[in-house]
Amino acid sequence: MTYESSYESGRTPYLPDSKRGKWLDPQDFICAGICLVFQIDIISKGMLSTTDSGFILFLPAYLLSIVLYIVPLMVLKSYMGQFSSTGFISAFRLSPMFKGIGYVSLMTNICVLAYHSIFAMVPLLYMFASMQPTLPWSCEGFKTWAQNLTEKEEINLCNIKLYTNETMESSDNYTEFINHHIPSFLYFQYMFHDAKIFHQDDFSFSMSWQLLICALIVWTIVSVIVFKFFQTETIGLLVRYSLWIILGLMAFFLVVFCFLPGASHVFVHMFWADARDIVPSLFMIPIFGISAFGPGWGMLITLSSFNKFNTHIIKSSCLIAVGQFGLLFGLDLLGKLSEAFIYEKTDGNYFSYAENIWHLYLSSGSVMAHMPWANLWSILFYFMLFLSSLVLMVLQLLSIITSIFDEFVSLREKRHDVTLALMVLLTALSLFFSSNNGLTYFSAISTDIFITQAAINLLLILIVLWIYGRERFQRDIEFMTDHRFSTWTVHVLRFVSPIGFVLLLIGCFMIASYEHFSFGTLYIDILSLVFFVIPWLSIPGYAIYQMCQSMGSIKIRFFRCCRPTDWFPLNVEDKQKYEAAIGSGEINHTLKEDSKEEEVI
Repeated sequence: MTYESSYESGRTPYLPDSKRGKWLDPQDFICAGICLVFQIDIISKGMLSTTDSGFILFLPAYLLSIVLYIVPLMVLKSYMGQFSSTGFISAFRLSPMFKGIGYVSLMTNICVLAYHSIFAMVPLLYMFASMQPTLPWSCEGFKTWAQNLTEKEEINLCNIKLYTNETMESSDNYTEFINHHIPSFLYFQYMFHDAKIFHQDDFSFSMSWQLLICALIVWTIVSVIVFKFFQTETIGLLVRYSLWIILGLMAFFLVVFCFLPGASHVFVHMFWADARDIVPSLFMIPIFGISAFGPGWGMLITLSSFNKFNTHIIKSSCLIAVGQFGLLFGLDLLGKLSEAFIYEKTDGNYFSYAENIWHLYLSSGSVMAHMPWANLWSILFYFMLFLSSLVLMVLQLLSIITSIFDEFVSLREKRHDVTLALMVLLTALSLFFSSNNGLTYFSAISTDIFITQAAINLLLILIVLWIYGRERFQRDIEFMTDHRFSTWTVHVLRFVSPIGFVLLLIGCFMIASYEHFSFGTLYIDILSLVFFVIPWLSIPGYAIYQMCQSMGSIKIRFFRCCRPTDWFPLNVEDKQKYEAAIGSGEINHTLKEDSKEEEVI
C-alpha cells in the first residue's frame, strides 16, 4: 500500500481547523472517556445487570471484555483521532473509500443525542418536584393526587388502591400474587394524565407539560454552554469537575443505601453465583464492549483528537477502562440496593417491567421518601443523574460539531449559524421523545443503534488492521507515543473481537425483531427507516462516488480509494519526522504507473 497526498489523488486537500483547540491537561481526555459510560439507555434497558449473576462472575466477564474489546478498541480509535487530529469523519483519510462511515455516524449521533436527552429531562423533573415542601411520591404527598387516578392500580407502598382478585380471570393454575406499584413511578405516569407508558401495545399519544418544560430547560442550558463556553479547554475543565462531583455524590449514596433494609441480600448475592448464570455472563462480554464508548459512535475518536500528539493512549485507555468499571458498577449497585429495599417493603411482591428497567430513575425516589431529610437527598440524587447525562450530552455535541467543521471547510465561516441550526433541530427532535410514545419507542431505536455500532466496529477493524495493515498500525502508534502496541493484542482485535461482534449483531437483530414486532407501530417503522436504514446507504454510496472520481480499471480505482490520503501528523515538524521515519518509498510524490497501481494492499 502506498501513501498519497490529496493533490496526487485529485481530492480536495485537508485544511485543519485552527479553532478546534486542545485539552489543557491529559487528565481531561481520561475524564471525558470515563464519562462515556453514562450511556444510560443500556443501563435502563437492563442490559448491564452486573450484580444479577454475582460479582464473582461479573468481574471476570468485565475483565475479559476489557482485554478483548474495550482497551484494544480504545487504543485503535484513540490512534485514529490523535494521529489525525480530526473528528470521526475526517479521520477516515486513513482509507477515504470508507468515509461514508463518518456520515453514518454523524446522522446516528444526532438521533441518539435527541432521544438520550430524556435522561437529563427526567431527573430534572424529579429534582424540581423534590423542592416541594412534601415529596409528591411520599405517602403524605401521594394522597393529594393518587385519588385522581382514573385507572385502578394494584396495591402500592402506601397501601392506597387495591386491585382486587375478583377482577382477575380465574384459573385452576392461578397463584395469588399482589403486585405492588411504586408511588414515584405512578407520579411519572400521572404527569402524562395517566396515559399508558412503556406499554408494547398501541396507545394514544400524550405529552406532559412539566416534562416539556424540562426539555426546554435542558436544551437552554446546553445552548448556553455551546455558545458561551464551548472552547475545548473550558469543556475539559467542566467535565473534570463534574466527574468529581458525580463520583462524590455516588459514593455518598452508596454508603447511605448500604444501611437500607434488604441491602444484606444484595451483598450476599454479589458473592454467590449460580452455574446457570455463567453462559449469560459470557454473552455480556461484547455488550460491555459497546457500553464503554458512549451512545454515539466515533465520540472517542473526536475526543482523542484534542490530545497532544505524543499522549500515551495505551495508558490512557487502561485508566479509562478502570474508571468506567467503577462508575458502571456503582450505578448498577445503587439500583440494586434501592430495588432490594422495595422488595423488602413489599415482601417480595414486586414485579413490573417498566419499573425495573427504569429503576434508577423512576423508582429510587420512593426509597429516599422513607429516609430522614428526604427532600434534600432526593434533590442531590436526581442532580447527580441530571449532571451525568448533561456532561455526556455536552461531550457528544462537542464530538458532532467538531467533526462537522473538521470535514466541511466551507461551513467554518458560518460556524454560529450551523451550530444554531443544529441546536434547533436537536431541540425539536427531543420534544417527540418527551412524549409517552417517544419514551416508549426509543427502546427499539436504541437497539438499532447498537446494531449500527457493532457493525461499524467490525468495519473499523477490517479497515485499520487488514486494509491499512497491522504493521503500519503498530508502527504509527510507536512513532506517536514511543510505546509499542503488543502484537498479541492486535491479533485479539483481528481474530477474536470480530467473533464477539458477530454474536452481538445476531443477538441485537433478534431483540430488534422482537421489539419491532411487539410494538408494531408506524412510529417505529418511520424512525428506524430515517435513523437506521437510510444512513447506511451513505457507506456504499460514498464508496461508489470515490471510485467514479478516480481513474483506471475497477481494481485500480478500488486500490487507490483505499490508500491513505494526507495521512500524516498535521504539525509540520511531526510530519517531517514521520516522512523520514517511514521512508520516501511509501509516500507518493508523483503518480505511479498503472502496473504499480495494482500493488496488493
